[in-house]
Amino acid sequence: MAHALTQEKTAAAAKARRYLPSTERKREILAAALREFMNDGYAATTVERIAARAGLSKSGIYAHYDSKEQIFEELLSTALLSSEDSFGALLSGHPGSLTEIVDAYIDQIYRRLESPMAVATFQLLIAESRRAPHVMQRWSTHVLARMNESTQCLVRECVERGIMRRSAVTDNFFVVISPFVFWLAKSVLLGEDALVSLAQMRELHRQLMLDALLPR
Repeated sequence: MAHALTQEKTAAAAKARRYLPSTERKREILAAALREFMNDGYAATTVERIAARAGLSKSGIYAHYDSKEQIFEELLSTALLSSEDSFGALLSGHPGSLTEIVDAYIDQIYRRLESPMAVATFQLLIAESRRAPHVMQRWSTHVLARMNESTQCLVRECVERGIMRRSAVTDNFFVVISPFVFWLAKSVLLGEDALVSLAQMRELHRQLMLDALLPR
């Protein structure tokens, strides 16, 4: 038993010593944090335990993140949604047609689901929403609300210019993510193959957006 523990510590130390680019190191930290949060919850998880699982020292974590809260928030944004996934960002920067922008948006957000972290992180989000409401509120305010505000302004302008047809979706654009969230919730509750496949949901989401946005 003691020999096994020594081997484990040696492996962890070797992992900590090897050089990794910041992006890859942060990916390892987030994966370790997800395991810790899933095992014992947000409140019981410490930076020290995340560091141990990632094979780093505590200072190694702080070289990339200021706090456990920041790790949790980046985990949500990395595995689920961030400002990079904003429809508004594509709308303002993509030179193509509205159909091409919708396709690019669908490609971008559903690419998130290629990672096994996505469903696990959504499950964590549900579990911790009551236990750590202040962290949820920070992510909602700093990421989701800002995304919605900037996108809603651009959508309103597109409606005024006749690029989009006014509908319940353009008046309340935050609902555009609903099929994506539904699929995540369904995967947590019923498994990934229940009711509708990811490919089917992706195509349905695309068609719903086009039906709601394209001028008639």
